Amino acid sequence: MFVWGALIFMLSTSAFTAANTSRIIDPILRWLLPGITAASVDLCHNLIRKAAHFTEYGILFWLLVRGPMARRPYLALMLCVVYALTDEGHQAFVPGRTASLYDVALDSSGALFSHFLTTAIAEIA
Repeated sequence: MFVWGALIFMLSTSAFTAANTSRIIDPILRWLLPGITAASVDLCHNLIRKAAHFTEYGILFWLLVRGPMARRPYLALMLCVVYALTDEGHQAFVPGRTASLYDVALDSSGALFSHFLTTAIAEIA
């Protein structure tokens, strides 16, 4: 769980700005989709980055409820929201990054989705 939190923090550094991740993601998109337009590459790149936000916090919630907050899912959800807020606050001071409440909402929705998924699986099992 602490390792995952550290990974999220690292992904908020200037090494993972949109300009830097485009050097990896864009060529892969052009290779997978040879006729893709520049506008579509930009859109897909942005969607991939936003999906990463959603997924990072979904996994963080899952790690919390599988570990130290096993019987406290709402506390785990609240911790995810607080960590998302502090993560975006951190990005406000990182060159090339911007803080966004929309990203906090996306992060929080990833954690909430993980809660729903975890609950549904527990009810099935």
